[in-house]
Amino acid sequence: MSGLLSGHGGNMIIKLIDRSSIFLSLVSRVLFLVLVVAMLYEVVARYVFNASTIWAFDLSYMTTGAAFMLGVAWTAKIDGHVRVDFLSQRFPARVSRTINAVVYLGMVAPIMSFMAWYGWGRAYRAFVSGEVETVSIWAPKMWPFYSTIALGLTLFSLQIVVQGIRFIYGEKSSGEKR
Repeated sequence: MSGLLSGHGGNMIIKLIDRSSIFLSLVSRVLFLVLVVAMLYEVVARYVFNASTIWAFDLSYMTTGAAFMLGVAWTAKIDGHVRVDFLSQRFPARVSRTINAVVYLGMVAPIMSFMAWYGWGRAYRAFVSGEVETVSIWAPKMWPFYSTIALGLTLFSLQIVVQGIRFIYGEKSSGEKR
């Protein structure tokens, strides 16, 4: 990469973000396995032993939400998100890349960064206050769940910046897998 992130340091940052996205996607996959095992346990406990768990509901939405948020950066890395690029594909490649770079860096990254910032604040407030989930009798602490959402949003924001930079330097075209 030339320009903004040229040299060893810039490439290292980009590689770190890419690798972090891959790593968190693997954690996401493990969370889905945890979800399946937990739900199988709940079904057997409920229908075979007539002994429902107090944690199944909370665990199901927390693992699903965490798995989704930890996989979202990887999905951006592989360009797996739904795109509405019917207009940008009609332009020459350079114009299309510029449009994508502006959208990624000027719109999506700032919005996701704000959401991540808000998420970290929410996680901190939940930690300080000892907030618990009030819907079920299990009442788990909420800050780990909020922190996971904030982590996923943070890495998603960084991955969007990396993708935007790839558009700028012509390393990526609209709809091209990387």
